[in-house]
Amino acid sequence: MSDDGTPRHVQTNRRGFLRSVGTTAVAGGLASMLGERAIAEPVAPDDDGTGSPFSVDPAADPDETFPQSVMSGGPTAAGALVWTRIAPSAYQDDQPLGVQVATDESFEDVVFEGSVPASEIGPKHDYTVTVDLDGELDSDRFYHYQFVYGDTATRAGRLRTLPAPDESVDSVSFAVLTCQDYQNGYYGAYHHLANEDVDFLVHLGDFIYESADGAYVSPTEGIKPGRDLELPSGASLAESLDDFRHLYNTYKADPLLQEGLEQHTLIAGWDDHEIGNNRYWDYATGSPVLPDKEGGDDPEFALEVTANGIQAWVEHMPMRVEYDPAAEQLHEQFQLWRQFRFGDLVDLAFTDERLYRDGPPCEDATVTCTDEEAEDRTVLGDEQQAWFESWVAGSDATWTTWANEVLNMPLTKGDGFDQIEFIHDSWDGFQYERWELMQHVAETDPQNFVTLTGDLHCAMAGYMMEGYGEIDWQWDYDRVGVELMTPSVTSVNAADVVDFPDDWDRDALAAIAKEENEHLSYVDWHHHGYAVVEFTTEDCTYTVYSVDKEENSANATKEKLAEYRTPNGDIEIEELYQE
Repeated sequence: MSDDGTPRHVQTNRRGFLRSVGTTAVAGGLASMLGERAIAEPVAPDDDGTGSPFSVDPAADPDETFPQSVMSGGPTAAGALVWTRIAPSAYQDDQPLGVQVATDESFEDVVFEGSVPASEIGPKHDYTVTVDLDGELDSDRFYHYQFVYGDTATRAGRLRTLPAPDESVDSVSFAVLTCQDYQNGYYGAYHHLANEDVDFLVHLGDFIYESADGAYVSPTEGIKPGRDLELPSGASLAESLDDFRHLYNTYKADPLLQEGLEQHTLIAGWDDHEIGNNRYWDYATGSPVLPDKEGGDDPEFALEVTANGIQAWVEHMPMRVEYDPAAEQLHEQFQLWRQFRFGDLVDLAFTDERLYRDGPPCEDATVTCTDEEAEDRTVLGDEQQAWFESWVAGSDATWTTWANEVLNMPLTKGDGFDQIEFIHDSWDGFQYERWELMQHVAETDPQNFVTLTGDLHCAMAGYMMEGYGEIDWQWDYDRVGVELMTPSVTSVNAADVVDFPDDWDRDALAAIAKEENEHLSYVDWHHHGYAVVEFTTEDCTYTVYSVDKEENSANATKEKLAEYRTPNGDIEIEELYQE
């Protein structure tokens, strides 16, 4: 607000915005300029000569004009990114798009109004629009926002700004999500998230799955009714830019998912399925490898598919990431890893564990593989590892928190030379780099080190150790922190893969995992849902909720499965509740 209380009408910093979240992409390994992303321009609300976009017909159906509704992301202490998409059928090439931000749901106290010129909207970016509000809002508070196109307004969204970096903060809470295969279940979890009293959503990846043929759904159940997909290219796994855009548009048209994204600001990373299952980087060819896709080992094809997936992600996920279209190499163009500061309480870092990682430790990727300990194997790459270690060493927050894509703790059977790792796609396949990172955490000794993890489609809590014996066979390593894994929203878990008998004790499977892995305190292989992690000056609490993915309605059953506590300054996982 200005000093007299009137709405701000401020010229957005285009140069800075394009540097941080530009929407150009790489195709065939070459930079290809695709135009600027739409930025809010100033408009005077009483200047009818400009086609003021704030006259709304309350009877207009927002779904017809905005089929993907709204979402927010990329929070700062002075704003956030807000996003919407115009339906191609509603698009008019001379129609600007208005955006309003208010302190109240009725939009009586409007603090920002802007207009995106009609020239910045259209098919070039799949009719998506992202507006950067950084510099326009106050820190550490909720706001309401809406877009107006013609005489139609979106449903109102709610965003939250970050606390100031030096602000003293008593509590911060995250709803933590991962892995939401559209074809394997429904999004009742997002309805419950919309009503969850949390500050932000943290998504650890696999927001979409690249499949249209049920490649990753339960073998005992198949594709859920109403979840059939057909990609524009006709392929079974997404390849073209239109394929990836179609997947985001389909997922984000789900009304239950929209509920959650409308109510909370999203902070997201990615995992593998945003582009291709178990993808990795081939340093010999300087290109990605997409093992599940036909031709996925061809450098030119893999580069093109990866570029398409990245562009769609940038267009449809309003995240404040680094993207430089002028750089020659893909690794120099797109940087997902970044840091968020929640006052003096939480320092949160996201890492990218797909774009730089080496391939499987052994060609056959069997449990008999013995190359996981090789010193030259990397998940993060040299530059990102150096950044991560610098971040850990420099963090002075009460809770130093790592948003980590894949399981860091081992999941093994046996001891010593008889130990077998089951998941080489996790950090178990990169044991030397894991050892280096955990040694660094031990040496720098942040006040509290907590890792939030996705990918494995189960709930898990356990201790991260300064080592696990795989490098020098030392067995008396100390704890360095706790790892908290969120279950999948819908993607297959043990209960989906195996048709267990009715009298099977599901706790037995968890007991086996804990018996073989003493660092594990809690495991649940069988439920879908999400976790809520709350940080205070006294403790970190981790609460797991199951939500029935079989019910395609707001009535999907939600149950509390477990709650654990880690005290400030004490690496302990204390059970508060378990179903």
